[in-house]
Amino acid sequence: MEAKKGVNSRYATLLARDVLPVQTAHLKESFELAPASKLAEAACMATNQAIEAWEKNQGTRRLKPGELLLEQEGRKIAIPLLTQEVLPHLKEGRSPRAVRRELEMLQFLRLKELNPGASVEDLWHLVNQAELSLKRGGKSVEVLPERPLDAETLKPGGRQHVGGEIPPEALKPAIATLVDQWGARPAQAEGMVTLAAKLYTWCCPRVEELDPGQLVWLAHGTRKSRRTDPRLFQPVVLTLLTPEEQHWPLNTTADLKRLKIRQIERITAEAWRQDGVLTTLDLEWLLGISPSLIRQLLEAYHERFGVLLPTAGTVLDMGRTLTHKALVVEMALEGLTTQEIARRIYHTPEAVDNYLRLFDRVLLLRYYHVPVSAMMRITGHSQSLLEEHLALVEKHFPDEESLVSYIGKRGIKLEKSS
Repeated sequence: MEAKKGVNSRYATLLARDVLPVQTAHLKESFELAPASKLAEAACMATNQAIEAWEKNQGTRRLKPGELLLEQEGRKIAIPLLTQEVLPHLKEGRSPRAVRRELEMLQFLRLKELNPGASVEDLWHLVNQAELSLKRGGKSVEVLPERPLDAETLKPGGRQHVGGEIPPEALKPAIATLVDQWGARPAQAEGMVTLAAKLYTWCCPRVEELDPGQLVWLAHGTRKSRRTDPRLFQPVVLTLLTPEEQHWPLNTTADLKRLKIRQIERITAEAWRQDGVLTTLDLEWLLGISPSLIRQLLEAYHERFGVLLPTAGTVLDMGRTLTHKALVVEMALEGLTTQEIARRIYHTPEAVDNYLRLFDRVLLLRYYHVPVSAMMRITGHSQSLLEEHLALVEKHFPDEESLVSYIGKRGIKLEKSS
């Protein structure tokens, strides 16, 4: 049966999580090239070919984004969680389930190289635990950790965007290609190739740079805006599996949920500490669980600990997860300090203060009986966000006296309109 076109556009966004489109986007931005320009892509392709040829002779092994590093008995191997061998099938309309099965075949072949006696179940235990045959756990069984993760205890990670890793002589063929075949000026060609090489090594670490159980993932940056090219991803190092988790007994669905919430809190915090955030789709693809289970675990974690784990939905307002601006206000009204709130929602203290200043403006506008339509023009914020704040005003300040008292405590002097 012919696959329908465009039905999997949500999953097709994974196609951009590759080195070449990320390099190309960064080069176009840095050299102010036109969106339709082919020069940036040509520079990246020539650079990558030159680096791969040089490193092949040097015996250097690198991991591509989405390749999970595993080790058994001193031997290391990369298991692909993303690969351009099968991902284009998503764009063609093939079902995500079918594409994941194709990916699973590639993963199994890689695992067999490391362990010829491995079974598919061994693979599932490492990368797709939801496929295991698990007994149902009782609804009252606890799956959350005893205490929330302290992000400061995580091992510092991250890919440094620095140059010099690839010697200039290795890049000469790429520079010559741009000059001879694309008519680039020598200085321009050298600058583009040098940056493309930095981006390549930034996104593709050497095997010895990562620990077993880790991978590099191309995530959205925390400073992403509507005007930002969506392909300007940020490479982040994630610990998908600790040594303990690789041998964790999984017998029930409760065991699976315990593992998944532990992975979620760790990898979201790791990404955030490296100026990146993971989307629900990222978590779904990395962890092999449904969006509904992800939301369930995130909401249970927040309800228990009052901590909002840093996902794209909470940091960048992407998707339909919990809204963090209203939560900041709620926490402040409960008496938490700016620093305490910042730690709980994985934001900077400056961002927290900005949210509270917006609430102050809404309070003032409410005091002076400004309609919501005018508030939108004055503040530049959406009706839904303003209504969310106004609902908090009604909840916490049922009368004008309590409203005036709070505004006064915030150091704001009121003048009653005539």
